[in-house]
Amino acid sequence: MIIGFRAKGGSISETAEFVNCSRAAVVKVYRAWQNGTVQNQRRGKCGAPRAIDDRGERRLRRCVRADRRATVEQLTTKMNQGATKSVSQSTIQRTLLRLGLRSRRLVRAPMLTAVHRRRRLEFARQYSSWTSTEWRQVAFSDESRFMLHRTDGRWRIRRETSERNHPATIAGTVQAGGGSIMVWGMFSWHSLGSLIIVEGTMDQYKYASVLADHVHPYMRIVFPQDDGIFQQDNARCHTAASDGAPPHIARRVKDLLRASFGDDRVLSRHFRHAWPPRSPDLSPCDYWLWGYLKSQVYRDRPTSQGMLKDNIRRQCLTITPDMLYSAVRNIIPRLQLLLRNDVEHIEHFL
Repeated sequence: MIIGFRAKGGSISETAEFVNCSRAAVVKVYRAWQNGTVQNQRRGKCGAPRAIDDRGERRLRRCVRADRRATVEQLTTKMNQGATKSVSQSTIQRTLLRLGLRSRRLVRAPMLTAVHRRRRLEFARQYSSWTSTEWRQVAFSDESRFMLHRTDGRWRIRRETSERNHPATIAGTVQAGGGSIMVWGMFSWHSLGSLIIVEGTMDQYKYASVLADHVHPYMRIVFPQDDGIFQQDNARCHTAASDGAPPHIARRVKDLLRASFGDDRVLSRHFRHAWPPRSPDLSPCDYWLWGYLKSQVYRDRPTSQGMLKDNIRRQCLTITPDMLYSAVRNIIPRLQLLLRNDVEHIEHFL
């Protein structure tokens, strides 16, 4: 303030009066600034020093990373072991918040075995070099179940402590979600394909009909040069086929896919391009399409399966080409992230 006031033409006396200091202090500071020796330093902070210094914060971070499920009480005990000065639970809690280590829900993702990790790693290494040009030639497909009443527990509200049992703060539950609808869909960089409402469960016969009635026409129209690749995951569609085989890889389905596209134009288990197991984080249908549709479909809280179906059909019309471009392009950085993070599910470290 002294330098600024003097630089604007204020006299020594005026500056001293404005800053509320002595004339000698004004002269000393301004002269030091002219000589280039003044330093922009703040006065030392008042009050007691922090109970946990920088070294203690680093130790607290290590404790958290060693046991992500440790409670504040357990972390406090660990921090006080061998310490010359103990800290309280409230101090640990404040420090955790300051470090951004808040308590959050666990991210739900399929469990990965050593075999799953190896196949995910092989896939990431093989296809991380693909550019958007190659991925434009892939048509992605998947199924998802839309519950009439959402029971995923993701909604959050704000309320006072006394409002715990207020009707507006309670998420009512019904058995099996009050009914559900299975939806199968596909899309590529070029366009959104059919989104089919599947009545009942998806077995190998229904899935073969979907391939014949919707996949084949889409691939012929979108990829007239027969250079498109059809992708499907390894899901069981919640129920196995009548012979015990998952619908996607039942012999009837595999024979139909090979007859239609050959072994080189299918991205799936048991084909040349093998889709990795337990990898919804790599499927644009999983990491974008279903999440987007559900966020829109449930906005007006459908109260019947008919309303739920209408919402699904209506919200499909809101999908734009730019959304498709972005979803397909996003698989490229996801594969690179996989390689840099020991092929863990991407949701674990995003």
